[in-house]
Amino acid sequence: MNVRFIFLFAFISLWFNSLQAQSVTDTNIRISMFSAHYSFHIPGKDMAVRFGNSNSVGADFTFKTVNGWLFGADYSFIFGDNVRNQDSYFAAIRNSKGYVIDGDGNFAEAYIYQRGFNLSLMVGKQFNIWAPNPNSGPFIQFYGGFMQHYVRIENPYKVAPQINDEYAKLYDRLTNGFSLSQFVGYRFMGNKRLINFYAGFEFVQGFTAGKRSYNADDRSTDNAKRIDLLSGVRIGWVIPLYGRKKQEFFYF
Repeated sequence: MNVRFIFLFAFISLWFNSLQAQSVTDTNIRISMFSAHYSFHIPGKDMAVRFGNSNSVGADFTFKTVNGWLFGADYSFIFGDNVRNQDSYFAAIRNSKGYVIDGDGNFAEAYIYQRGFNLSLMVGKQFNIWAPNPNSGPFIQFYGGFMQHYVRIENPYKVAPQINDEYAKLYDRLTNGFSLSQFVGYRFMGNKRLINFYAGFEFVQGFTAGKRSYNADDRSTDNAKRIDLLSGVRIGWVIPLYGRKKQEFFYF
């Protein structure tokens, strides 16, 4: 999966849309749409051991058929500042007072954060019930893709060489693997292009493993298989891409 594939998918669906005059309030139509989204997640299983609650922001591209089938691709950037067991990080290089010493012999500032992403392809179905027009309503989506997360280390001005650049990989716990996701939500599509949105519940399962051959702080190899769970809510702002309905004029 790569960015070129996503753009090719978007181009093909936009070409299909250009073949018909469209109005979302009149009839069920093909719609290509880009969305910007935000999610709040509560972790589960192995993810909860390493991180607390997290956020994600991202974008997705969706193509809806006349029959309500959904196809698309999604990218979500995961971030947070709730890293559990922070005292265990850099344990082997802290002094007796618990500080990392920089290259000048001073106490170094070291901050750690959660970072990651989930990249996936999607198939789903939208249902034209409880809706103000044929193109709105509840929908479900299923994803398959690739999840990655790690501990980001920030040392201002990079004055502590033992936790920067290549040495940071000894502590960042890089983890990745196959992911599945499910989403249940409601989408509103208005006839005005700016009044379109969706909201719902998101569930992510990552079947991952550690990718670093050695963790310096606990002096172990971190390659155990993991089940990383995220559950939460997602809201998105939709930008539909479809042709304007033709206007007919009659002269007498």
